Amino acid sequence: MTLLTSRHTVTALLFLAFVLRLTAVKISPIGDTLYSDMGNYQVIADKILEGVWLPGHFMQAIGFSLILTIFKRLFTNWTGAFAVYHVVLSTATVWLVWKCATRAFGPRVGVFSLFLAAIHVPWIVLTAVALSETTFTLLLAGLAWASLELVERPSVRWSMTWGLLFISGFWLKGTLVLLGPMFLLGMLARQPSRATVAKVVIPVSAVVGAGLLLHGVLTYRTIGTFRLSAAAGGLNFVEGKCPSKRNIDSTGAGWYSPIYAQLGMTSSKLWDRPFTDSGYFMKEGLKCIGRDPYVLIQSFEGIPFLFVGNFLWPATNSPGAPQARLYELVTGPFLMAGVALWLLARWPWRRQETWGELIVWGLPLAALCLCVYIFKSEVRFRVPFDVWFIPMAFAGWLARVTAGEASPSTGT
Repeated sequence: MTLLTSRHTVTALLFLAFVLRLTAVKISPIGDTLYSDMGNYQVIADKILEGVWLPGHFMQAIGFSLILTIFKRLFTNWTGAFAVYHVVLSTATVWLVWKCATRAFGPRVGVFSLFLAAIHVPWIVLTAVALSETTFTLLLAGLAWASLELVERPSVRWSMTWGLLFISGFWLKGTLVLLGPMFLLGMLARQPSRATVAKVVIPVSAVVGAGLLLHGVLTYRTIGTFRLSAAAGGLNFVEGKCPSKRNIDSTGAGWYSPIYAQLGMTSSKLWDRPFTDSGYFMKEGLKCIGRDPYVLIQSFEGIPFLFVGNFLWPATNSPGAPQARLYELVTGPFLMAGVALWLLARWPWRRQETWGELIVWGLPLAALCLCVYIFKSEVRFRVPFDVWFIPMAFAGWLARVTAGEASPSTGT
């Protein structure tokens, strides 16, 4: 074991991760940043505590508001307790990223991934705000570990764990929605057998189905409408496929995504329906495609926007915004190029061992890119998925360096 990968190095980096996150919540207390989305989550939690449920509560995923409700009920100083919760969860995410990277790609990639995860500015920034990404990121890190387990030795226990982590994440954010079916299809394509169906497909589907049903029961009992998911999908589809980027619904609620503000896209529209009418907005998005089919090509630009040309909100509103932007200008291209090198190093993808890696690491990338193509792009969509992209990037870059070292030099 080298000094680079020694236990002392790992311990020091984990301690660094903890200290940076603790410092972040001390410098920027969560209670001082309850505006915009953060304030909206708090208002929903307050309404739930009062026994008041509204359709707007389910516009965005309800899971995070329920978490805030628990903290508000249990703690007088709920923002202080929530800060501790975030620091612990984000540090645990760093640890899990190291474990996954080491298991999949070896100790060198593991410790490099640990270092970047420890200082990863987006994760540190999100620790200090009341948003769902910190909890969601930990769930995705657990999902990565469960995927490794299922690819190596499928079992009902780990399949149920995978399903539970997936549906818990879905209750927090919808950006992983396509990963579930893609993962099951990938496992079936890799090993099309009754054993795969019995040990993986059925347990995962049962747990996810139960979670969706529970969401439907909750919405039916509280607002009288049976909904399997949050209602924001329709509006996100309109944002990505229609000219209007600053949207206002029939109740007066406004919606303006940070990426469009950063790009200077200010066209607006007043709608005669509430944003919660997801089906209506889905149909309107399809009408926009019919009027301008070119948008189906233009939507591909959302994929690179996950990595470059788009800065993390709410970091853009903080005093450290210039430094955060500089960090993103460096790490965005690094991750994007590293992931591309990782994919290139595994070509052709027909080999059995490559299929396993693609299921664990490649499918999350494909699921996120497809989600962004269908709906819209936000760097906040990508940041939780960095639990996969950071190890992939280092594995890709190291594979390139190793290949260069192994190639014989030529002279003239």
